Amino acid sequence: MIRAVIALLLLFLSAGTARGQVPVKERQFVYGINAFAWDGYAGSLSAKPSHTIYVLAGRPSIVSARETLVYFWPTTGEYRADWSSLNASVAGNLEVSQTGRAVTALQRQLYVIQYPNGPESGPPLLYIGDEAERRYRAFVEARNQYRDALARYYEARRRYLDALDKAAAARQRGATLPLPSPPEEPGQFRLFSSEVHDGFVINLPPGQYAIRLRGPDGQVVSGSQRTLVVFTHRRESVGFTIVPQTRWTVPERADEPASTIYARHDQVLYFQPFAAREYNDLAYTRLVNPQSPEGRPDGWRWEYTQPLQEGRLQLSGASGIETITGRPFRIEQTTGEALGYEVVEPGAGQTADFTGFRVQVHGTMHVALLDTTGRTVPGSERVVRVPHLGLAWPLGLIPLVPLTVGAAVVAWRRKQLGRTPRPREA
Repeated sequence: MIRAVIALLLLFLSAGTARGQVPVKERQFVYGINAFAWDGYAGSLSAKPSHTIYVLAGRPSIVSARETLVYFWPTTGEYRADWSSLNASVAGNLEVSQTGRAVTALQRQLYVIQYPNGPESGPPLLYIGDEAERRYRAFVEARNQYRDALARYYEARRRYLDALDKAAAARQRGATLPLPSPPEEPGQFRLFSSEVHDGFVINLPPGQYAIRLRGPDGQVVSGSQRTLVVFTHRRESVGFTIVPQTRWTVPERADEPASTIYARHDQVLYFQPFAAREYNDLAYTRLVNPQSPEGRPDGWRWEYTQPLQEGRLQLSGASGIETITGRPFRIEQTTGEALGYEVVEPGAGQTADFTGFRVQVHGTMHVALLDTTGRTVPGSERVVRVPHLGLAWPLGLIPLVPLTVGAAVVAWRRKQLGRTPRPREA
């Protein structure tokens, strides 16, 4: 009886806990944001309490006026949308003003976002209007063709394996059957596309603006006012991703021009150059997530915009000047006791994982990227330095110093106590 009461009590407590975890949802006007970022469009939400929306200048971004159910998620401290329960478009035009003067009124347009090399292999492509619908239809058709080709391949492979089994059985009986050619697998389908949506395309000069939605009745939609910050970069340069030979999973970055790269003697490094732009840290952080509490208003960060695969890398050091070209490389997992990864050149028929410049460090050297005309690309100069550590054994003596001093003090005190005269007997 007591066990039944305890079990019932636990059931009620668990039910109360489950009810307490259900978030309270409120119907709100929100802006769904697809802000252009260099590694892909960043999808985010601008709900109440309203946050400033950040977008890049010179690059089209999308804001969509919607009604949805909004709830607070305490785990991340953010407001989220329950799009699956409610995702209604709000009619009207988006009014953009600056310092109280009207700049433009944007009309809703159809759009689609596509990634030719996959969702994590930018840059993305944005199509507007009729072109968006045409591109999406082409994507669906190509995807269906790939699906059908894959189905035919699997059927051909099944027949091929059956033929191999029959040939092996015939050989055991002393007969010989002709071996069929293996079927060719279709190439990987990389194109990724969003569905066709509607929104307002924002592409404005740098500055601070105010936006609001004016409905078909001529009234401003309640809760649609937001501050819009359009920002641009401060500097342009060349950044490097540096991959060690046996630690490609832990690449390093050399963002700042004329920065120093430290390496070991005879270490092999793979340099991947990128065009880079420097942005305000707070603005770019809020571009990715308007609700983020991070980002420094006085800080700056480098963003890689595109790989620089053309040109050559010039190395100058004590042994002279050498110019090398970029090559494709492949990552392979090492077997045996020393588990890890290794960078190798791809064999025949193998695909490459990245393209870069292989540099073997023989000492301190200067590195610079050359364009197709042989000129140094501005901002690409770097210094690779091999530090001279000298003998390391004296460093091991440092922790022994306080121990030695302490032992000497204890020995001295014991010696002093041993010299204390004994009291005389009466």
